[in-house]
Amino acid sequence: MANLSITTVCNKKCVYCFAYDATDDRGKSHMSITTYSKALEYLERSGINQVRLMGGEPTLHPQFISFLKMALDRNFDLMVFTNGLMPIKVLDFLESINHGRISILLNMIHPDEGNPNGVLKQKDVISRLGHLVVPGINIYSKQFDLDYIVDYFHEFELQKEIRLGIAHPMLSRNNVFLHPKDYSYIGEKIIELKKKMVAIGVNIGFDCGFVPCMFPIESFELLKEELKKTGNCCLPLIDFLSDGTIISCYPLNNLLKIEMDDQMSSTELVKRFEIELELFKDVGIYPHCSTCPLFKTRCNGGCMAFRIQRFMH
Repeated sequence: MANLSITTVCNKKCVYCFAYDATDDRGKSHMSITTYSKALEYLERSGINQVRLMGGEPTLHPQFISFLKMALDRNFDLMVFTNGLMPIKVLDFLESINHGRISILLNMIHPDEGNPNGVLKQKDVISRLGHLVVPGINIYSKQFDLDYIVDYFHEFELQKEIRLGIAHPMLSRNNVFLHPKDYSYIGEKIIELKKKMVAIGVNIGFDCGFVPCMFPIESFELLKEELKKTGNCCLPLIDFLSDGTIISCYPLNNLLKIEMDDQMSSTELVKRFEIELELFKDVGIYPHCSTCPLFKTRCNGGCMAFRIQRFMH
């Protein structure tokens, strides 16, 4: 897996954004076609058949449509991570693509954000692209409400899946994030959401950072599929930044950056980042992780950014 962050430009200012250190206002930039071509070659060398486009807001890249065409011409599948606030010409093009070649992970605007125009814009995009859309929710506070998403599945034709993410801290801590002390509280909310999703035939997928202990043991059967990867996915993911440098993930942007070359493959890059993170592999996000029976068997300790910050703070 690898993510291509093709622009630092974004039309939102999410308080929880863990990409901020890599995309802030000090250096707005778009990935060049040359760099993008090298990234596609990297994916081919590594046997990766999906191009995952991120930002900033990737649809704001002036050559976004050309980038999509380049990937499709090379027989890649596409996943676009977007806030849905995209230019009309991009929306028109996405609507025209063969449905089997592209999926859209749309970061849903929470009603508490107080952005009614943004909600209306998202709903317009969903009404046209809903058959391609997997809704995404980033949980960034203990008070976060998850139930609002249920209505979207009743109102629109969406993919029968929802992706839940936890807002992680950047090493600089310049963003709002969900603290591990609140994980079990959020775990209870996720259990209630899961029951509602089961009732309407919708699957839940977890992004990185979830840990089994945030859920009571009696819920493990209900969350059987979700827990298969929970706790074991905080590994170097490989993010290509717009300037051509490579990081292991956005929260760890300030830890290590590697310059791209024409010979790199995923095996080599993952190994280099693993060496950098070796010191933290035997600790978890909680002091009690080392004595937890799930540690090293079903869980690797949670978000690496939190594990590192246990030493920094």
